[in-house]
Amino acid sequence: MPVNRWKQVLAAAVAALALAGCTGLGIGSSSGVVVLDIGHCAESPGASTPGRLANGVSLEECSFWYKYSYDVKREVERAGYRCTVCNRGNGNALSPEMARDARRAGVVHLRRPGKGGERYPSRYHPDRVGSGVVSADYAVYRRAAAIVFLHHNRSGGWRDGASPSIIICNRYNGRPLASAIANTLNREILNHGMPNGGRACTVQARYVDADRSAAWMNTCDDSGIPAAVVEAAFLNNRGHAAFLADDANARRYARAIGRGIVAYLRGGTHPRHVRHDENKPDEGSFGYAAESRRITVPGAKLLVH
Repeated sequence: MPVNRWKQVLAAAVAALALAGCTGLGIGSSSGVVVLDIGHCAESPGASTPGRLANGVSLEECSFWYKYSYDVKREVERAGYRCTVCNRGNGNALSPEMARDARRAGVVHLRRPGKGGERYPSRYHPDRVGSGVVSADYAVYRRAAAIVFLHHNRSGGWRDGASPSIIICNRYNGRPLASAIANTLNREILNHGMPNGGRACTVQARYVDADRSAAWMNTCDDSGIPAAVVEAAFLNNRGHAAFLADDANARRYARAIGRGIVAYLRGGTHPRHVRHDENKPDEGSFGYAAESRRITVPGAKLLVH
């Protein structure tokens, strides 16, 4: 084969990995890698503190996790597991500081959303449509042992006291993963440095039909991948924000999430649910017909006409 042709083949293979677009791999078998997804992207950075703290510091969801995803990853890798970090934004849109953090964590940048909340159909389960599907597809492509979406929360202006810290998970496969992370945060972080009025972090298993924004969780469920979304810290909670604004505390928080993931991986095997029929609504779904009829995203598959 000519040298130029070899270069073209190699470039195509690299692009396929970065875009998570290869559909030739089997679904339902794990490669053992843990995927960490940095919530939101530089173009749409997510939650932020309502203003600056007393020390003049402000926090932003996406940039926080560019900086501290490395600490989550390090805990997983120190325990002997493979781990990769991804983000669905445009790597060229990063600030110099975020670009430095991305290099440190080895962030894989996936397809760029045309705008912050743009929805896509999954390449693997095209009736699943959501803004986070690009990252879910990457987890499917990597045949991940688990995927953890690193987020923070916010609900209005500054608040004191307790906030409803939660770990969200997909309904079939995610509860053991989410529980392991919540238990670790409760043991090490919440009310152990990060005040929350004695309120613990809880787990919420969710199912979202067809065209709603979090349908990417179903993409993971359909492929037998445990998925958890960390929403344990509220950036409008003064106690949470003040805790995370301290670098040492932020690293404690991130490493606790990593240890929660490790606790899950060491907890033995868990039954995996995989979708049985791609041409029918998922088992036990509710309201799917009405939702499916409203899908207007190009490339999406309607199962109900």
